[in-house]
Amino acid sequence: PAATPLTAMARAVLVTGAGGFVGSRTAEVLRLGGYDVVGLDISPDPDRNVVACDLCDRQSLWSTASYDFAAIVHCGAISGPSLHRDEPDRVVCTNILSTANLLEFARERSVPRFVFASSASVYGRTPTELPVSEERALHPSSVYAASKIAGEALIEAYCRQYDVSGVSLRIAAVYGPGRRTACVIRDMIQAGLKKEPLTLPFGRDQRYHYVHVDDAAAALSAAVRAPSLGLPAYTIAADQGVVLSALADLVREVVPGPPIAVEAAEDPLSDPQGPYELDAARRDLGWRPAIDLVSGIRSYAEWLTSENVKVPLQINSVA
Repeated sequence: PAATPLTAMARAVLVTGAGGFVGSRTAEVLRLGGYDVVGLDISPDPDRNVVACDLCDRQSLWSTASYDFAAIVHCGAISGPSLHRDEPDRVVCTNILSTANLLEFARERSVPRFVFASSASVYGRTPTELPVSEERALHPSSVYAASKIAGEALIEAYCRQYDVSGVSLRIAAVYGPGRRTACVIRDMIQAGLKKEPLTLPFGRDQRYHYVHVDDAAAALSAAVRAPSLGLPAYTIAADQGVVLSALADLVREVVPGPPIAVEAAEDPLSDPQGPYELDAARRDLGWRPAIDLVSGIRSYAEWLTSENVKVPLQINSVA
């Protein structure tokens, strides 16, 4: 669907999950791009201009967000398949109801653009030898992934039925400064910094897809600005993926330390997948990743050293 371009008179963007990992960085990128950002999160953060709001509570949402918005960027959610696995009803209620409420808010307020932070987990298990495009059928293997598919379907339905201009970004595993939940890249880096051996129980030959938080935020911002949208959803990743044993070698080239042993078992929380096709996001959104994996590992290690790990840092330069 065609977009209504943002104008100088309509520069306010609502960002949900603005106190979280991806949402907070997206809010920063939008502000740097000249937008006025209103941030919502379940917990307030006055230092970041984030207002407390339960997105599943319509009254709270309608009373908190009283601006005329040019766009909504919806990052607020339970943010991965490893979280609340024993509470599937919580995942469903949080992720689906919040999206439905925000879409209704967008419809009633005639918000020109709706951008949804979905997940590449929606693809589920795919043949590892075949590329994964946006047209591939979706087969979720977790309730989390199913909740993201439901959100995408709601957005596409609102686009068709109510002429909302909406898009979903299927974002790969996000890493980088500020991540608080489990992250294998962080584990590898910290083991090197502490000079401790590390054994990972799975994933030696399994492809993983990553994207740096700055690139994920840039993609969400690009989706706000895009004059038109050719697809209902786009895949966002740094590259076509890396097996975990190769990732371990990359980390050790950047952050020297004891070897990382990676065992061959399949990761129970990550579907085997083929390489991602990324041309559509470049073509329609004008987005391409700016941070390759080696550069991202290096910058993440520098941040971990300066912020959290009080040990001398050894970082080798890798071409």
